[in-house]
Amino acid sequence: MPQVTVVVPVYNMERYLDRCAKALSQQTLFDLQVILVDDGSTDGSGKICDDLALFQSGFQVIHQENRGLTAAWKAGSAAAEGEYIGYVDADDYIDPDMFERLYERAKETDADIVCCGLEHLYEEEPERSWKEQMELGETSFAGEALKERLRKGVINDGSFMGRPLMPNRVTKLVKRELVQKNLSLCSDEVTIGEDYQFSLCMFLDAERVEIIEDFYPYHYYMQPASMTMQHDPAYMNKIGIMRKNLLRIVREKGYPELESQIWNDFLCLTVLYVKGIVYKQKEKSYRELRKEMEHTVNKRSVLWALGHVRMPNLSLAEKLFILFMKQEWYFAIYLAVKVYFR
Repeated sequence: MPQVTVVVPVYNMERYLDRCAKALSQQTLFDLQVILVDDGSTDGSGKICDDLALFQSGFQVIHQENRGLTAAWKAGSAAAEGEYIGYVDADDYIDPDMFERLYERAKETDADIVCCGLEHLYEEEPERSWKEQMELGETSFAGEALKERLRKGVINDGSFMGRPLMPNRVTKLVKRELVQKNLSLCSDEVTIGEDYQFSLCMFLDAERVEIIEDFYPYHYYMQPASMTMQHDPAYMNKIGIMRKNLLRIVREKGYPELESQIWNDFLCLTVLYVKGIVYKQKEKSYRELRKEMEHTVNKRSVLWALGHVRMPNLSLAEKLFILFMKQEWYFAIYLAVKVYFR
């Protein structure tokens, strides 16, 4: 049995795949299984995967029809043989000691999950890089102390987009049994927050979690600004699917007290979307933008969130914006966004 299986979802990544594979082949942890999951790529990625599996020790490939990111990492996880499972996305790369250090901490402490930090990179603007790690106040949680930390606020801590649980799949090494028993709870239909459902399942079932502080071996490439600035009319439907599955997870695992945190997070994402209706569509008139804002705010799920969600740590500006939404003061929303993003 390998010490660690690394699952790499691949979809049209021929430009980056060699760099990712080179970083994996240089890992200082010797006993490593790498599963490349070709999710129906239409470029040369599938051929590169086949060549790596043929010539690179420890590499193997799974080819499947295009079913999306979640289905890809789930397929690799189901086939994993290692004691622990880790993840790397095909357009990113990692430092040589990443999995050795994570695995060593896991074996030293018998942890179910070991977490590290990551570095965000912008391919076209390397000077914009920044680092992020899990901030839970402690570096080791076990038993009831872990459960209490989850209840205290791990999805939302009462502030705007306050997410103490860093959802990234790629910053975690997890016991294989823990991953495989939760695959059915991670829905292929979730296309925003794919990693959140993964991390939530793992943390709710874990008995011990370790965090290696100030360790940033994962180098994560951000999407170009031009892509993040595009308005997505299907966004509310996507975050609705995510919300429903997160609620399903906490209910099935017996954590109903976490439902309010999920609704907090949903409202935060909705606020971001309403802002984006205005600042991402500068070519549209106020009349058109108002119609979109009105359609969003009057969704039943949004109205429920506005009426029931409580986040005591909001700033004054955030409280005012949510008040504008509650009162349906669309011109106030329009002006606030226009002034802020001018």
